[in-house]
This record gives sequence, structure tokens and C-alpha cells, in this order.
Amino acid sequence: MAEVLYQYPMVALQHLETNGATFEVVDFGTIVSHVAAFDDTTEEYLNGKLRVHADIDTSGTVTFQAAVVAKTGAASKNVALTLGHRPVNDNEAIDGAYTDEDSGDKAIAATQDNQTLATWTETVTNLGWAANDLVYFRISRPAAGANNLAGDMYWLDFSVRLPIT
Repeated sequence: MAEVLYQYPMVALQHLETNGATFEVVDFGTIVSHVAAFDDTTEEYLNGKLRVHADIDTSGTVTFQAAVVAKTGAASKNVALTLGHRPVNDNEAIDGAYTDEDSGDKAIAATQDNQTLATWTETVTNLGWAANDLVYFRISRPAAGANNLAGDMYWLDFSVRLPIT
């Protein structure tokens, strides 16, 4: 299956919401990286856009993936992630509500500075995305349903894999 990859390091996203995640530079030992710090008590957001490929496979599945790290390692903890999206095509109103695609609880690596790749999917049909849509989106960290990670979660990278024909 062919696909198009949209990849967003955190510095490529914008802090547009009232509750925006804070940008930090973190030294992971030999790697220094820009991250977005998402709090555990207030849902915070970062915003972006993507253009849906003209050859989208409308019977396919979109894959979302986030590279995240616990600021402070803790055993048996979860994070939840959300992509809010609003697809807009030619001559459509931009001002509609976001539709949320939730990851559900994702176990996060317990060891300090160990990266977790959190992945979730949704069908193109359920997303309602069409060829050439400009998808306005925001990513966030709502509270996990169980064993929520206390403190900040560092979000390193966000990607969307879009199926094409």
C-alpha cells in the first residue's frame, strides 16, 4: 500500500490556543532536542495543518504516531493523546468544530529518557477527509483513563500516514 507521510517536529507546530503546551529544549545526554511539554492537569494544545493528497485512498486507514517521553520516569503509567481535526475543502467554512480522534490509554516507557512510540488509527471514511482538503488540526494530552502519568510528558514528534492509491 502506498502512503504519504506528514511529519511534524514540535517546533513546526504553533501555540495558538489559550492553553498551549510550552516549548522546551531538553538535554537527553548525547541528544539535545526541542520538545513540547504537555501538563497532566490541564489539556494543552499545539496547532498545525496538512493538505490531503489528491490521490487519497478513501477506503484506507490513516495512522497517527507520536514520539513521547515522560519527563520523570514512572512504572506502569499511561498517557492519552488526541488529534482534533477540521477538514476544509474549496468553498467550505473554516469555522466548524474540531472532531477528536483519541488514542486511548497508551503505556509510556517507565525508564527516564526512554522514548515511546504511541500509535493509533482511523479510517479515511470516519475522518471525513477528501482529496485536497486542508485539515486544520490540534494535538493534545487529555488525562489517561487509568494510571495517568504525573507531571509533564515531552512530545518530540508527530506524524500522520495517509493512504494513497
